[in-house]
Amino acid sequence: MTPRFLSGAVVVGVIGAAFFLFDDETFAPSATMDERSEVSIMAQAGSPSGITDTGFSYSPELAARFGLPASDAMTLENPLLGVAMEIKSGIRGGKVCLLHVLFDASIDIRLPEDSQMHAIGSNVDVFPNGFLQKPDGEVRQHIATQVGALSNRAIFRNGRNELIAAATAGDDPDGSYTSMPLGGYHREFVPGVGWLVMSVNCELAAHDDYSFASLFVESNSSPSDMILNGHVDPAKMIEFKLPKGLIDGMRASLHAAAESDARGGVRATSTRFTVINQ
Repeated sequence: MTPRFLSGAVVVGVIGAAFFLFDDETFAPSATMDERSEVSIMAQAGSPSGITDTGFSYSPELAARFGLPASDAMTLENPLLGVAMEIKSGIRGGKVCLLHVLFDASIDIRLPEDSQMHAIGSNVDVFPNGFLQKPDGEVRQHIATQVGALSNRAIFRNGRNELIAAATAGDDPDGSYTSMPLGGYHREFVPGVGWLVMSVNCELAAHDDYSFASLFVESNSSPSDMILNGHVDPAKMIEFKLPKGLIDGMRASLHAAAESDARGGVRATSTRFTVINQ
């Protein structure tokens, strides 16, 4: 795999999990699955600060719409138009991994009624949210409402194989699952293209045992409690299949960062996207 580099022509945002801003457990949504330790690992990573790397893969359809190099496009399975895995350094150490999904806006995805939502607590790096230190009760309630609205909207599966039939977290011996509140979404941020972002567990997503990764979301015709109960079914849900090369690139970036940290070195942060096209 030979990665290519793309300048910031495509701005997908920098967003983390909504509850990282506060330590108060009242505003930390409870895990919906048995793998509660996965949520704990991510929460301990803290709020994102510097970008380590961002792998980005996009389809020919997105290349044509965004004016991206067609030679770097790759075939993605509908309704996925593009996907980015952003790795950031956590304030309290460790890494925060953000999965950005660009999708066909015509799909019947189940999201809150608002056309877009960006959790305040997720944008801790962005003015004016960085001034939120000890917000009053009204602001805290607003943030809690956002977290509630964005919870149980997506579930991320890392697997040893592709999921064919229905499975439930904790009962699937070939997969590991993460469910976090979305950091934000836009049903159609440009004509025909929707966007959403969710924090995922870096260590699990880059685990050597896992070669297949998918983000599952409910459609409006799906049973309304599937993600709440950690249950996924490709036949009843919308599946965004991530290209294997994106996960491989993420694994390499995390290993390089770990080696640099062990040597006490400082890795240069990047504001560019590493394009992964195979």
